[in-house]
Amino acid sequence: MATTAKWTEFPKFPVIAGTAVLAIAVTIAWWMKVDVGVLFETAGIRRGQLWRFFTSIFIHLDILHLLFNIWWLWIFGTRIERVFGHTKSALLVLLLALGSGSFDFALSHGGVGLSGVGYGFFGLLWVLSKRDERFRDALEPRTVALFVGWFFLCIFTTITGLYPVANVAHGAGALFGALLGIAITTPSLRILLAVITGFLCILGVVCSTVLRPYVNLSRSEGYEEAKWGYDALIEKRNGEAVGWLRDASRYQPKSPVIWFDLGIAYQSVGDSAAAKKAYQKAHELAPDNSEYSEAAKNIQ
Repeated sequence: MATTAKWTEFPKFPVIAGTAVLAIAVTIAWWMKVDVGVLFETAGIRRGQLWRFFTSIFIHLDILHLLFNIWWLWIFGTRIERVFGHTKSALLVLLLALGSGSFDFALSHGGVGLSGVGYGFFGLLWVLSKRDERFRDALEPRTVALFVGWFFLCIFTTITGLYPVANVAHGAGALFGALLGIAITTPSLRILLAVITGFLCILGVVCSTVLRPYVNLSRSEGYEEAKWGYDALIEKRNGEAVGWLRDASRYQPKSPVIWFDLGIAYQSVGDSAAAKKAYQKAHELAPDNSEYSEAAKNIQ
């Protein structure tokens, strides 16, 4: 690999250095109990808070998480910024953050950290190192082996519960990076790949907002939607309550409380048939709860 940029050269790389500084500052602030909740990937994304795809990259769980991501951001990112310049590098960071973050949130829990961007840079440099003389020595075989091995190790630690990792972000980031690398080095396919990349970005946003209750693979999501639905019921925003609670029931189909609240919401908007089905579902899940059974019996 070409000589790694020295830390003292950070003024030459404002995008990468600035991203690293922000990640360090935000992470330390969070560790010091500063409220940075507005930066995390949460169900607020489903209410249009799309900035969370970008801001969540600055938060890291622990010192190893932070150091690992900053280290590879610097090694990969400075090489990219040196060749492509500041503006294109900034756009790459934003695109990789959006691509990796949106698919991870859509299909899983949503994560934090720069690893999705890091894997995006890895995928980009892997292609460029084979197709562009400027990046011929950008990746050593041991670096490739490290990132591939780390990818599968992270899947193992997630499945076993040893250390949950945003694996979808890693995979999506690498895919976006590879697509960009092919587009950069293959002029005849550039427009097509730009369209495909744009479509995937839109798909990620749609799947993480409108379609998330249908595509999400996690078993621990939906409780924010359930709370929003309950709050809407209390405030007599019954139509809104139906929407959020219906989503929550798709995430958590075995929660009798959610089905019962959904029954109330349906009844409040005058849909007695749907309300009865929701109450019956709550009763099936919690047959000893008399409130659920009475609600199902009494509805007309």
